[in-house]
Amino acid sequence: MLIDTSGLLWLHYQAEPLHTQALTAYRKADSRLTHSYVIAEYVALANAKHFSRSLVLAFVVDLLDSPDIQTVWVDKSCIEQPFSC
Repeated sequence: MLIDTSGLLWLHYQAEPLHTQALTAYRKADSRLTHSYVIAEYVALANAKHFSRSLVLAFVVDLLDSPDIQTVWVDKSCIEQPFSC
């Protein structure tokens, strides 16, 4: 499963309308993947929605520490040779 920006938001905030569906899909997935651009967008989106910065950053730290989610760090080599990442 590729977890995108909206998916992260829906997973993190129970008040979001699609939280339950996102959580169900997350639990059913055999593998989970996201990338550094999604994480950066998530922080910006959560900030725009006036969510608590400390909760957002704590969620990101937990996400990065999670063995259940693979994070691909997009760098210059990924941009120049996208299939090398």
